[in-house]
Amino acid sequence: MGAEVIKVERPGGDGWRGDRAAKTPESKAGGPHFAQNNRGKKSIVLDLKKDSHLEALRRLLKDADVFITNVRYPGLQRMGLDYESLSKENPRLIYAILTAWGLKGDRKDDPGYDVGAFWAASGLQDFSKPTDDGHVGQFPPAIGDHMTALQLLSGIGLALWHRDRTGLGQFVEASLLRSGIWGMSYPILNTALNPGGKFIREPRTQHYRPTFNVYKCKDGAWIQLLGLDEGRFDEGICKALQMDLEKFKNATNTERIAMMDPIFILHPASHWEPVLTQHNVWYQRAVRLDEVLLSPQAHAIGAFHKLPGTSYPYITSPVQLSCNPNHFPKGGPPICGEHTEEILKSIGYSPSDAARMDKETAKWEAKL
Repeated sequence: MGAEVIKVERPGGDGWRGDRAAKTPESKAGGPHFAQNNRGKKSIVLDLKKDSHLEALRRLLKDADVFITNVRYPGLQRMGLDYESLSKENPRLIYAILTAWGLKGDRKDDPGYDVGAFWAASGLQDFSKPTDDGHVGQFPPAIGDHMTALQLLSGIGLALWHRDRTGLGQFVEASLLRSGIWGMSYPILNTALNPGGKFIREPRTQHYRPTFNVYKCKDGAWIQLLGLDEGRFDEGICKALQMDLEKFKNATNTERIAMMDPIFILHPASHWEPVLTQHNVWYQRAVRLDEVLLSPQAHAIGAFHKLPGTSYPYITSPVQLSCNPNHFPKGGPPICGEHTEEILKSIGYSPSDAARMDKETAKWEAKL
């Protein structure tokens, strides 16, 4: 979008640089997961245990528009990088922090990842079990991170809008736990309405809306029906599955599902998709990840972007702006510490001091 984004890394670089790096030998900056989240940024390596390097970061933040961090707040306070300290030197600074557990309560200073604070602590992990004694679902890494990061971004945007009108920055915080609970608001509210506030797991065979349920096909694929509106799709689904409409309408939800299950399992998904479309029954087959990579619809909306010289696609931002149709960040990810000297000189360090400080820190290097 035109912003200059500077990534401040510890000596040795971001730990994500080495993840899957061996699978992408063309990249000197790191593996695909690091590249996905850091393309278009600049990289500076600072050892914040050294006063001179800590002072360099403070100097950099004196004129910054936004400071984003996920370091636990007590550590930031010990370094003088808390909001109260930085806002005195830069009242226009938007200070944005992404936490695991929030900034209040007994767990506010605990460590956490999205698999814990977003997935396990929000009720989502337990909710994924098909039955009370079933296995919990496996959570793909970084889903909670990405969702919460977008929420933090929305707060940053509001804070910038506020600053344009008042001239003042402010403190913005988003937490993985609050994000997970927000995403789970529907089942959590349903639980609050249950007798005694107890969670009642609903088996698939007792779904409250059979035309909004999921069904297994002969080839093992699953089809998710999208008939949320009660009664709207009854006629279409009965025609598609050749069921008696009156019998279907008079049946209980459990009986309706018992009628549909043995019919869906007779044919593969490739049979049911055109049949459901013909009878205007809304649905979506559950696709595999390899199918997502080849999805014509995903490519039509620009979900993927291929940079020259890379063997894999990047996933683009879910948000697009009409005034900036080429919304993909320019360039790939930065090499570790690639811009350290350039950035230090831009904030007043002499070329010799910038070079000296750059040499004081170890850098991550690709093992090609």
